[in-house]
Amino acid sequence: MSQVLHQEERRQFERLLHQQRVDRVAERLKVLEAFLASEEHVSAEDWQRLLAQAGMELEPDFVAQTLELLTRFGLAVRRDFEGGPPRYEHHHLGEHHDHLICTGCGAICEFFDPELEALQQKVTKAQGFHPLRHMLHIYGLCQNCLGKRQPTLPLALAAPGERLRVERLAGGQNLSGQMQDLGIGLGCELEVISAGGGAMVIAVKGCRVALGRGAAQKVLVSHVNNGNGQPRG
Repeated sequence: MSQVLHQEERRQFERLLHQQRVDRVAERLKVLEAFLASEEHVSAEDWQRLLAQAGMELEPDFVAQTLELLTRFGLAVRRDFEGGPPRYEHHHLGEHHDHLICTGCGAICEFFDPELEALQQKVTKAQGFHPLRHMLHIYGLCQNCLGKRQPTLPLALAAPGERLRVERLAGGQNLSGQMQDLGIGLGCELEVISAGGGAMVIAVKGCRVALGRGAAQKVLVSHVNNGNGQPRG
């Protein structure tokens, strides 16, 4: 059935390309065929590399433009996940799903929950709002990444959104004094706001503070559980 569907989508894409007078139709159809062979969430850069491995050396701008055409014609959906480039996935007409995104390894898991969908319909109806589309992205850590975590870890390894408890300061009196100035002490809870390049930004006692990577490496923390043995996000 999927092969029949892909053939039909190929015919539709080719027809739309001719109708819109788009150039290089044959090469764009090859991009489509490679795209339909995968159900992953892939960036334009990843697609260019995969196509090159398959013997198709295409310019980056051409690949990106073709993916945008796939999106415009309803054959692909562009997903803008935090912390990475736009990704594209196959658009199945009439179907919907949401995403769990692991901030540790980047894994993306699709899910559909009819009760969640019904709740969203209930909320929009109560507000007199007519929904057209929606996207739900839940960021956290997958089971594999959680399994690799130690009971305590350096704050520098924590991901944005994690809530943590300070268990130990490994830097002696100098670090203790620095942490005290920032309102960070043993047993206090904090939340990681951003953990990109440079200093980390954390929230502690209702205040946002920046912490250098070197110092964050010496602050040992544990996850704050939600009562069910799972890290609270």
